[in-house]
Amino acid sequence: MEYQHVKQKLEERKKDLVSKMQNPDLTIEEKENIEKSIKNYEYIIELTDMNHHERGSIKY
Repeated sequence: MEYQHVKQKLEERKKDLVSKMQNPDLTIEEKENIEKSIKNYEYIIELTDMNHHERGSIKY
């Protein structure tokens, strides 16, 4: 997969989770699980960025 496509998909999923957090009917446990998922997506996005930029700096 292409970097931009992957990053876009990850950002969309994170955005969906952020939207779900706005639901006032969520239990505390559900909110905590969504928050953890958001943090996981942020970390995956960061790793994706690092991987993409590292590949460009490798010199043989």
